[in-house]
Amino acid sequence: MKRALTKVITEDEFLKLAQEHSQSFLKIYNFLHREHKPCTRRFYAHLIEESEELESFLDDHCARDNKIWYLFGELLACIRNLAKVAFILKHILNRFPAYDLKDDEADTFLREAQDVSTFLDETIVSFYEEVKKESLRLGIEFPRGTLKEDFFREIYPQKRLPYTIDEEEDLDAQKTVAKMATQYLNVIEKFEYFGWNCGKSNLDDLKNSIPNKVNEEMSRELITLLHNLQSTYDHYVRHTPLESQDEGLKRFRGYISIPLHLLSVVNWLSHLYQRHLYTSRDGSARYEISAIIDGSDILDIMMNFVLFYTNRYLQTGKNIATDILGRYIEIDTCEIKVPENLGFHLRPATLVARLAAYYGTKLSLIVDGKEYDASGILSITLAGGLIARKGYKTVLFKGDRRVLRDLELLSEYNYGEDERGNRSTLPPELSHLWT
Repeated sequence: MKRALTKVITEDEFLKLAQEHSQSFLKIYNFLHREHKPCTRRFYAHLIEESEELESFLDDHCARDNKIWYLFGELLACIRNLAKVAFILKHILNRFPAYDLKDDEADTFLREAQDVSTFLDETIVSFYEEVKKESLRLGIEFPRGTLKEDFFREIYPQKRLPYTIDEEEDLDAQKTVAKMATQYLNVIEKFEYFGWNCGKSNLDDLKNSIPNKVNEEMSRELITLLHNLQSTYDHYVRHTPLESQDEGLKRFRGYISIPLHLLSVVNWLSHLYQRHLYTSRDGSARYEISAIIDGSDILDIMMNFVLFYTNRYLQTGKNIATDILGRYIEIDTCEIKVPENLGFHLRPATLVARLAAYYGTKLSLIVDGKEYDASGILSITLAGGLIARKGYKTVLFKGDRRVLRDLELLSEYNYGEDERGNRSTLPPELSHLWT
């Protein structure tokens, strides 16, 4: 008979291992009961590290496939998720002045953020109380020691070293800024497509929000887009002469960063709600957890605080991005071929309008000296009728050089149509038409 690849141990044998691996995590309980002051980012970072290490140990031994240990694992996971959210929120509170947002309602945001931070601290303590009960039930002996208070003192002064590094060359920073502004507008479009740009709602209307309306996959998609924008800014724009000459650019980065951090909170809260409050595999564990934290509180924080302010900051950032496009794009005109055979009917008109929407800049189709709005399909088809009657083979487009470049390429492929008007393949360089 073949030997099993993985050895199965008894609960008693596992208890000895868990006793050893849980001590550092359980010492945090003693620290929380000794200290009654607000927690710092350094504390949350330590809590995240210890909870992830212990959770990894449990997962290595399949503890959440075992009825005896399942609740302990779920309590631990909830603490880890709450600590992640608390760390991000504390980071926002610490960094907020540096964002230079010029926000008239900043005091309201900061007050609400502090209220949520206090709620998270209290909830983490409540979960630790249940962890202690569950640990004693399992037979884990609680450590007597605690953690040193000085270790978690916040080192985040509003001071900085003098700036002595030479500014870097622009390296086409203006084109990068224009591209970033366009991508920022695309993030907002996706945010609105998800339906996350709503105002505050009552709790009854939020009950089906997760996962039907808000979930981890959606938030991760937006987080990735914003993180790429922030990285692009730091690599190509930060500490360039262009940034030092334009105060609005630094502010623009703030309107990238704060939605990025807030959406990270959405990601962890939706994970907590969906994985540990709403669909826990063990009914009794779900009951125990819901007695500590009400799922409606999570929904309220996520929808009426986090997403509400994410939308507010994105909409303000939208104005800044639009202003940047107005200052940094290069306007030009270009003569471009009319779609062969069928002219500017629905399909080519749609593709032209998509290009205008993607870059977020004004695009005009000029026929006989009259400008038609090329961001609207109806306007393009209206102009298309005149073009067909006059028998024109080329027309003039006016707008952002980036759009005109794509339009030239699009026309080379006859706007995605063959000679019969059927859809044809477009080159990879125009893949953004389908995103």
